[in-house]
Amino acid sequence: MGEKQLTQFDLCSGVGAGFPLAGIKVGGFKLIGLAEIDDYCSNILSKRFPGIPNYGDVREFPSGRCIAPCCVTASPPCPSFSIQGKRLGADDPRDCFPAVVRIIEQWQPAYFAIENVRGLLNCPLRPGAKESYFGFLLSSFSRCGYDVEWRVVSSGAFGAPFLRERLLMVGKSHRVVFNGTSAWNDQIREQLNQAGNFEPWASNQPSLSGGIFRNSAGLDRPAGVPSGDGTIRRRRQALGNALDPRVGAIALRRVQYLHSIASIRA
Repeated sequence: MGEKQLTQFDLCSGVGAGFPLAGIKVGGFKLIGLAEIDDYCSNILSKRFPGIPNYGDVREFPSGRCIAPCCVTASPPCPSFSIQGKRLGADDPRDCFPAVVRIIEQWQPAYFAIENVRGLLNCPLRPGAKESYFGFLLSSFSRCGYDVEWRVVSSGAFGAPFLRERLLMVGKSHRVVFNGTSAWNDQIREQLNQAGNFEPWASNQPSLSGGIFRNSAGLDRPAGVPSGDGTIRRRRQALGNALDPRVGAIALRRVQYLHSIASIRA
């Protein structure tokens, strides 16, 4: 079963530099659809992935639409959970997780891979609530028929000059039966070793210090370009929100491994 190509549908795609690009670099994934509402990002997607349809806003996907990919990937907006924001959780109108959960429940893919900021792990469901948003998510996915495993991985582990920690979640349908498994931690360390990097894979320290290096947003500002330039500003914003494809590949390789040892019940 591991030799079969996995169809991939990406939600909240941004400029496609995360899971869609990771799927190409890992190999074995066939991208069949994207979903992005931002005009600038959508324009980049049309050039980067010509012929792949963009279905727009995930919150407006009609009920009953069934595309049935084998793997759904998603990068929901993170301001609702970031420690740098107000952490409104479910009260934030930008929260797309309910739509992502609904789509996964309707399509019932064998696997899903989702990424977000580390702050999602301890963000309250809404301001003042005792329940965490992450706990709510796990319960929602369990109700939909999925087990979820998660890890925090830093771009700094690949030698990137910025910290950029991301929470990776991989979901497995209860219909999927596995003939033994190995720990995801071991696979992550092996991938980092193969890349020639031996930094801790969930380090709390960036590879280089300095304010500009704590995230990637400042690295895309060409010298001499005013900060008020709208195109450059949109470009920096898109880059700042993008998932490092090397980090995304960690989740997709986990999906590939699980798929190689799995059988799926009807």
